[in-house]
Amino acid sequence: MLRIDREKIKIYASMTDLVTISRRYFVIGFFDGVLTVMGMLIGAFLSNIPSEAVISAGIATSLALGISSGWGAFEAERVEQKVAAMEKRKSLLKFEDDYCLIDEAHSFAMKISAIVHAIAPIPAGIIPLIPYVFLPAREAFPYAVLIGLLLLFIVGVMLGRISKENVIKSGLRLVLAGILTLVFVSILNPVHL
Repeated sequence: MLRIDREKIKIYASMTDLVTISRRYFVIGFFDGVLTVMGMLIGAFLSNIPSEAVISAGIATSLALGISSGWGAFEAERVEQKVAAMEKRKSLLKFEDDYCLIDEAHSFAMKISAIVHAIAPIPAGIIPLIPYVFLPAREAFPYAVLIGLLLLFIVGVMLGRISKENVIKSGLRLVLAGILTLVFVSILNPVHL
């Protein structure tokens, strides 16, 4: 049975700033998941694609984004955590016994960061697809957009709370990003050509 050593995890998280890194990857991944699928939904709406195809494309897009995000985060964190571990080892020249702990902590941080970044865009991209399960594509679209914007608002509120900023402004800032994405994708979509 897998035993989780909570004390060791706390030490690793403290040594590597894991909470901050993971939160950043979660927000980036979630934000990307919502905006990517909302962009796909605009294209599907403008192209008159039926609900079944929208669901299939949306799930595939969310999964691909999750894999891409996780892999990219793994590679980026592999390098960053390796550099951070080398710097810590350099400052502990006399204490080689601590090398193993340093390497374990940074390896752990690299894996957790990649997992967080891999998972975050998947529900973020799939949740806005729920109306397409119950409604024809043309009717589902406005609900999907509202759900996507609501998800962005919730993440913005969460960020506002963490940073002790105005939560409404923080939420609306992410909603604005979603609206601008919808506008730009609508205008630049090749269906207009």
